[in-house]
Amino acid sequence: GGYYTRESYMVSWRKLFRSGDLGNMMGNDLTRLRDELNLTSVVNLRRGRELEYQHEINLLNDAGIKYFSVPFLTYRQEELNRDFSNMGEVYLFRIGHMEYVKKIIEAMYIIAEPANHPLLFHCGVGKDRSGLLAAFVLSVLNVANVDIIKDYSLSAPYMKDVVTRLMSEPGTPDDIRNLPAYTWEAAPESMELFLSTIKRKYGSVQQYLVEQGAEPALINRLKKNLLQSQ
Repeated sequence: GGYYTRESYMVSWRKLFRSGDLGNMMGNDLTRLRDELNLTSVVNLRRGRELEYQHEINLLNDAGIKYFSVPFLTYRQEELNRDFSNMGEVYLFRIGHMEYVKKIIEAMYIIAEPANHPLLFHCGVGKDRSGLLAAFVLSVLNVANVDIIKDYSLSAPYMKDVVTRLMSEPGTPDDIRNLPAYTWEAAPESMELFLSTIKRKYGSVQQYLVEQGAEPALINRLKKNLLQSQ
């Protein structure tokens, strides 16, 4: 929250939260989510078997927090076979798949529902699937690109610790260990490339989403339920 739109509205504080994996939550973590953030809902963007997330699901259910699974697809092998140099190129490749865009729109419908607020959405690290979803939501709200880029880049200082943790865990698969270095970056240039390319090709993120099947009413609901006057 706190970002201003081009129409001088403000994104409401503490309605949406972007996060990394919740799978290692302990009781104190859950207490913070429930009592400090007052969460109503959690949206998991990770793809996998439900058993992998059962600890998270059980804790959230016990706390009375609604759980939504909206798994974004992965195209890791296809991406590794391409000559990408930053995550902006990866994001553009991903949204070239209709199945991926459908999941983005599905998550946005959940986010647009005021009964689900405050809402936390998360993936594994919190910057790619979650960062992309945050960028779409903020763009639809008409937040300036410079602020969307800054929001995305908030993940950057945490990435070194994330990589260190993943590489130290014996269960981390080789395909994760061998990812290109740019995979672990939250560089402003990546989000800048993504947003500028969308604008050049489609005119705006809003137009892109409508062309991909989002109802105009979704855009209006997001603005109605996530913006406030100054």
